[in-house]
Amino acid sequence: MAILSPLKSRRLRPHKGETTQQVIVFQIQREWFALPIFSVKKVVPKSETQGNYQNAEAGLTVYEGRELLVLDIAYQVFGNIPKPTTSAAAEQSPDDGYLLIIRSRQGDLVGLPIASSPTVRLFGESEIVPLPSNNAARVNIQCVAGLIVQPDNQPILFFLNPDQLLHTQPLLPPTA
Repeated sequence: MAILSPLKSRRLRPHKGETTQQVIVFQIQREWFALPIFSVKKVVPKSETQGNYQNAEAGLTVYEGRELLVLDIAYQVFGNIPKPTTSAAAEQSPDDGYLLIIRSRQGDLVGLPIASSPTVRLFGESEIVPLPSNNAARVNIQCVAGLIVQPDNQPILFFLNPDQLLHTQPLLPPTA
């Protein structure tokens, strides 16, 4: 006798034959985001960061014996807007959470701090849609390549473009 899977899990699976994409899902402030799994090298517990990246938008840490640039992902995504203060955020140590270590097209590694553990999800390509052009100007979120609309009243995921996310200004001005 075959064991039938619940109807809900069948609805969440992409249709047969549809191309799928694995993404890593995480929360920044009150919004949910996804990055293509191929851009993420590793997720590690966050360690001490030198430099105050929360005010400078960048800092440094050590990963596998080498310096690793740590970018304030909230700044990269939301720009220079005040960050919400919550009791949970106030209690969190600057070194709590995780680092998403992502790889640029040039092979450089960059750390993106997130507060809670991310998850890996699988979506059909048809579930990833472009951000509507009439909403793109009104939404105060940068680096978004599209949206993932989930079923059953689950939150919309903003699908981030890793190349835009890593496009930053240098930490130090060029020497003369």
